[in-house]
Amino acid sequence: MAPLILTNAKIVTVDDQFSVQRAVAIDGARITAVGPDAAVLAHAGPGAQVIDLGGSTVIPGLIDNHNHFIRATEHAEVRLDGVPTRAAALDLLGRRAAQLGPGQWLLTLGGWHEDQWGGDRRGFTVAELDSIAGGRPAFIQAQYDHAFVNTAWLDATGVPAADATRATGRVGGGLLALNRAAAGFPAGGDLASGVRAAMAYYNSLGLTAVFDPGGVGVSDAAYATVADMAARGELTLRVFATLGDAANGTTAAAARAFAGLVRAGKPFQGDQWHDRIAVGEIYFAPFHWDHVASPPRPGAPDIAAAVEILRTAAANGWPVQTHSVTTEGIGLVLDGYAQVNEDHPVRPLRWSVTHADGITPAQLERARSLGVTLQLRSQSVIGNQGRAIAAYGAPAARRMPPLRLVQDSGLSWGLGTDGTKAAQVNPFISLYWAVTGRSLAGDQVLDETISREQALIAHTKSNAHLMFRENYLGSIRPGLLADLLVLDRDYLTIPAEQIKDIRPTATIVAGKVVHGALPPAFAQDWPG
Repeated sequence: MAPLILTNAKIVTVDDQFSVQRAVAIDGARITAVGPDAAVLAHAGPGAQVIDLGGSTVIPGLIDNHNHFIRATEHAEVRLDGVPTRAAALDLLGRRAAQLGPGQWLLTLGGWHEDQWGGDRRGFTVAELDSIAGGRPAFIQAQYDHAFVNTAWLDATGVPAADATRATGRVGGGLLALNRAAAGFPAGGDLASGVRAAMAYYNSLGLTAVFDPGGVGVSDAAYATVADMAARGELTLRVFATLGDAANGTTAAAARAFAGLVRAGKPFQGDQWHDRIAVGEIYFAPFHWDHVASPPRPGAPDIAAAVEILRTAAANGWPVQTHSVTTEGIGLVLDGYAQVNEDHPVRPLRWSVTHADGITPAQLERARSLGVTLQLRSQSVIGNQGRAIAAYGAPAARRMPPLRLVQDSGLSWGLGTDGTKAAQVNPFISLYWAVTGRSLAGDQVLDETISREQALIAHTKSNAHLMFRENYLGSIRPGLLADLLVLDRDYLTIPAEQIKDIRPTATIVAGKVVHGALPPAFAQDWPG
């Protein structure tokens, strides 16, 4: 008999029929019944808490299939995800700066861009950041594109007086230059506190699970902290990680060394809170690393080295996810997958291409025939499409990724963000993008949109499948873990422009409220 019943609700189950029910029963960490009020109330145990949700909409906990969560735990930062105007961003930065302790820097490490703002899209000036930072260094990074800094940061990092950055307050150079700048940040302090703060933020957005694809420069200590907290039962967010090449090796020797790590390791040794479940997203950058309008150009030795890593992964039962953005890069990855598939079928391992912005209809069919899955991202919801438009033209850029084509292909795919630096992390903003095709500022950035139902499936049930968790997560049905959200408005019926503004009034993970609150329970003692 269940000790907790949520009743009088609109339960969007995301089951195989996408049924909408009225009530759900929860016993410990699992769902035990879903259906009409009376039928579910019959499952109430003695002294059960019965909570009337007053017609609120309930959906499964949202899963991000590509989110660099562990990177976000290393530094306290001000997130500008979804902030709608320049003035609001400056106000938020000023308020958070006033809350920082001695020695802390004012940091924003990606996840936003000026293009997301309505109206004034000017960058921040040195004088503005000086005025709000209270004498502390400020480094406000926009995606992997550029950052705005203040005088205290310029002084702390020894930027010469004659350097143009002193006047502009803008650090450019893309990913490599920004990562070099970040290497000079002071230590973030207690890593466990950083994990708790990041989890609380993610839970407040409705995230209950993330697939973290690793990344260059993330410390071993950060990974170890999350693993230790999971072992102690202290996580409120399910964190599934990868085995990746954090050293970003480029030589044949580096590839052999990484293949050795793959051979020595085993996937799926954890639990439903924390586990390492794939190789990727980076395993040999010369083979597959690319970005918009810049495809990879591997030589034959690079391709051979990467294929050997992939063969090793398949032989040892590893799922693989490969970062690939461009049409040319996706072709190389599918070639590599096909070579391995001749000896080790990859379909049971659910190998994936992550991002796949430039995938073509022919490549989709090839991926489907191999049993390859896709992890798509909502990066363009921020805007900043200038590079793609310049390279491919606006019509083609608005088909990156070809969301409707992928949805109609029959291929298994899921929706993620690519946060925390390259993109924002709010899943409701991703859902808004997938349904409307618009950026945060209201610009049309995606022509191939999908329905609300399809988008929600992609952010829940489909992602659970990509992560081999379909028997545990992704739907509200008996036997699955009780990860669900009570929403402040109805996802299925509100104007589509409002989807990005949805917030959970309660986030429940494993049957426990980890954000917000539920209404008071009935006073009646249910006899069971």
